[in-house]
Parts: sequence; structure tokens; C-alpha cells
Amino acid sequence: MAYEVVLEQFTGPLDLLLHLIRRQEINIHDIPMALITEQFMDYLRAMEELSLEVTSEFLVMAATLLAIKSRMLLPRRNREQPDGEVAAEDPREELVRQLVEYQRAKWAAGALKSRVQLQSLVYTRPPADLRPYRPSGPPVTEVSMWEMVDAFRRLLLRLPKEPRVAEIKGQVIAVEDRMELVQTRLRAWGRTTFTTLLQGARTRAELVATFLAVLELMKLRVIRCSQAAPFAEIEIVMEEAPT
Repeated sequence: MAYEVVLEQFTGPLDLLLHLIRRQEINIHDIPMALITEQFMDYLRAMEELSLEVTSEFLVMAATLLAIKSRMLLPRRNREQPDGEVAAEDPREELVRQLVEYQRAKWAAGALKSRVQLQSLVYTRPPADLRPYRPSGPPVTEVSMWEMVDAFRRLLLRLPKEPRVAEIKGQVIAVEDRMELVQTRLRAWGRTTFTTLLQGARTRAELVATFLAVLELMKLRVIRCSQAAPFAEIEIVMEEAPT
């Protein structure tokens, strides 16, 4: 049975492309199509491995990337510019335009969200002294869906390749049981890292079930995942119960 997890950070193929571009520190106006297409397909295969539903828009984007990659290998047609000069047509032009517009819209949405958060902190009464509750150490940021998938993909590569033969498995690993296991460990440990939490999984099935349990607990806001710096280890803690 397919298991679907939907998170707020999961916003579409353009979001994934921007994640790949930022991760590789690529100039958005000069995208290496071979590299980006290969990494995009790797993420789709990782999503299929997790039984996450790959929507039609991701498949359309994959086909678009493959088409642009193929056109990059062909001789480019010349196109006359308004100033009379002739320039070669770039197959990436439409994709770059969509990415730039999406990036602007995402920045604007983030700016509006920040304003809402700042406004929610405004009260008519004098502010309370919250210095005793100030967290110590460097600031942390919540991780996105793609950073979680990327961390899972790195763990998946460490497992030995299983032979592709038909076999009957006598044990079914339920995601609900793994959710209970994750919560039990976090109650005992207080906090842990993503790698430590999943390192006890010895088979691909255990790894996938545990990872899906983490995603579902994130969705339910039972746990919180954060990073102290880009590409740092992902830390997992239990959300504080509302008072």
C-alpha cells in the first residue's frame, strides 16, 4: 500500500530546482543542464523509494529538463536582437524565467510571513522579561522537505545493495510502530541527530519506515527538525506541549 506524506515545505518542482541550484551554488542564469537533470531524477527515484506520491507536475518538469538537455546538444538557432545583433537561442531561457519569477514570489511570501510574525509579537501590555528562557548556542533553522530527503538519500547509499530477487518477507514493518519507537527514544534521550536515530535500521525496509515515521511526526508537529548551519547535522527534538 502506498503511503503518502504531505508537508507544507513540499511546494513543487520549481522549489526542488531552486534547492538544487542553491545547494550546488550555481548561477541561475547559467544552469548546467546535465548536472541538474541528473540530480532532479535522483530525487524522483528517492521519492519513489519512499512511496511518496510523485505528482504529474514533477513528471512534466523531468520531461522538460530532459528535452532542454537534448536541445543543448544540438546546434542553436540564431535570433535577431532589437539592436540588430544576432544571438544564439538558449533552450534554458524559459526555465530561467520561471525560476526567477518563482524565486521573487517565494521571497515576497517569506517577507509577508515575517511581517505577520512580527505583528503577532506586538502586545498592548509591557513585555515580559524572557531572558531566562533565551536559548543558548547558535541560532537554529527548521529544515525543509528536500533537506530531509537529501539526508535520507545519503543514509540509503550506505546500505549494501539488496539482490533483486523475489522473496517472501515474514515481517511487516508498520509506520505507526516506528512512530511510537521514535517518540520513545526522544523521550529517553531528550534530543538526537537524524543520523543517530536512523543508524539502528539494518534493512532498507526499516530505514524507509523509520524515515516516513519522522516525516509524519513532523507533519503532526510532534517533533521538530532543525540545523545550526547549512549542511550541518539535522537535530530532532520533541515539540513542547502547549500550556
